[in-house]
Amino acid sequence: MSALTQNIDISNDITSVTKISAQARIDYILRFSKQAILVIDESVEQNATISNQLLASLPEQHNVAYVALSSQFNNIQIRCRVIEQLYTGELFDPEISLAVSVINLAKKSQQSISIVLDSAQHLSLQVMHELTQLALIAKKANLVVNVVMFGSLQSGRNVAVNKSLFDNKLSLLSSQSGQLLSTTSAIFKKNRTTWALTKRNKWLLGAVLFCLAISAVVINLLQLDSFNFTQSISALKPEKVSLTETLEQPQTMVLDALDALDDTTLKTVTSKESAIPEDIYSLLVNPKTSVMKKELPLPATPLDIIYAITIEQTDSAAENVSLVKPKIDKIEVKATEVELNLVNNFLVDNNFYAAKAGYVIQLSAFSDLTLPPKYLAALATIEYHIYQRQLNDKPLMVITSKVYTDKASAQVALSSLPESLLSRQPWIKPTSVVNNEINAFQLSQ
Repeated sequence: MSALTQNIDISNDITSVTKISAQARIDYILRFSKQAILVIDESVEQNATISNQLLASLPEQHNVAYVALSSQFNNIQIRCRVIEQLYTGELFDPEISLAVSVINLAKKSQQSISIVLDSAQHLSLQVMHELTQLALIAKKANLVVNVVMFGSLQSGRNVAVNKSLFDNKLSLLSSQSGQLLSTTSAIFKKNRTTWALTKRNKWLLGAVLFCLAISAVVINLLQLDSFNFTQSISALKPEKVSLTETLEQPQTMVLDALDALDDTTLKTVTSKESAIPEDIYSLLVNPKTSVMKKELPLPATPLDIIYAITIEQTDSAAENVSLVKPKIDKIEVKATEVELNLVNNFLVDNNFYAAKAGYVIQLSAFSDLTLPPKYLAALATIEYHIYQRQLNDKPLMVITSKVYTDKASAQVALSSLPESLLSRQPWIKPTSVVNNEINAFQLSQ
C-alpha cells in the first residue's frame, strides 16, 4: 500500500511490534511520502484526540479545513464544506472533483493546505478516491496539500476491498500502535460463518418449519377417530343375529315414559291380548332400545319448605353485608421538597470564541456535565468557558480556559493549573480550530 515500509499487520503480541506515536508517524508521512493518510481506530475518542493534536500542531499560516462527517452528507455537501472552509467567497462547481477544484484554487493562492476529515467511514468511495488523487497531484505539482482522514475499521475494509484504486496513493495507519497497515491484513477480513442469516436462508428456514408444521397436523388428524377408516368400514357390514343366542339372553322390556303416552296407547299396552308370532319374531331379531323411566318429583314436605325459607334468608343477609363498603380514611401525604443540585449548572456560550483570535487550553470534554466535586472545586478557581461540538453524531461539551493572545502565554497558564485539572491532561488549541468545531456542530443541527 505504501512505499515507506513493507506490509505490517497488527499483532496481538505486543512485543512483536514496536509502538510509536501516531502523531509522529503522520508527520513523517506528510513530510516525506506526502500521501493521503487514513488513521483507523474503533475508538472515536482516540481518533478525536489525535485529530485535535494534529490541528493544534499545524502552523498558523496553514489553510485548514476540518469536517466532521456523518451518514447524512452526500458527495456535493462534502465538497462544498471542504472548499468553503479553505476559500471563502470563491466560486466553484460542487460537481467537479476535489482534485481539480482544490488544485486550481491552490495555484492562485500558493498557500499550504491541510484537510482533516473525521468519521471517514461515512465517505463514499468516489470522494475518498478524489482526496487521494488530490494529494498525488499536489505532490507532482510541488504544492503542499495534506490530507488526513480518521475513521473506523469499516473504512479500512472499504479500502481493502477496492485496493486497486488506492495502491501507492493512501497510507493506512493504526492509531493504537502507530504502524502502517496493509490491505491484506487480517483485521480487514470478515469472519465467514458457515450459516449466515441472509434473506435467502430465512426463506428456506421458514419453508422447512412450515413443512414440519403441516406434517405434524396431518399425523395428529390421522390418529383421530374421524380418520379411522377401519371402524367406518366395519360399521357398514350387517350384523349376523343368532336366534339361539338371542333366546338365551334375558328378555326384559322396559316401557317408555308413561307421561309421554296418551290414554289410548296406555290401554293398548296394558291390555292382555295375545301376540302374533310374526311380531314376536321381529321383536326377537330387532329388539327396541330400552328407555329408562323418568322419576317423577315427590311432593315437598313441611320440613323441606322451612329449610328452603331459611336458606333464602341467609343468602339475602350475606348479600346485604357484601354491599356495605368500609370507609377508608383518606391520608394526606405531603410531597417532600427535593433540594436542587446547582453545582453542575453550567452555561454554554458558543459565541464567546467568535471574534477572538489566539489560543485556549482545553481542560476536558464530556457528553454530560456530571463532574467530580474535586474537579468542580478546582475549576471554580480559574476562568473557564464551554462550547459545543459534534462527535460521533452526538453533541459534546468542551471546557476551555480563557483566550490567550499567543501560545507562550497559554503554555505558562497551562503549567500553573491545579493538580486536579492537570490530571486530565489538558492541551493547547487555537481558537480557529474551536470555531471550526462550533461551525460543524451548528451545521449538523
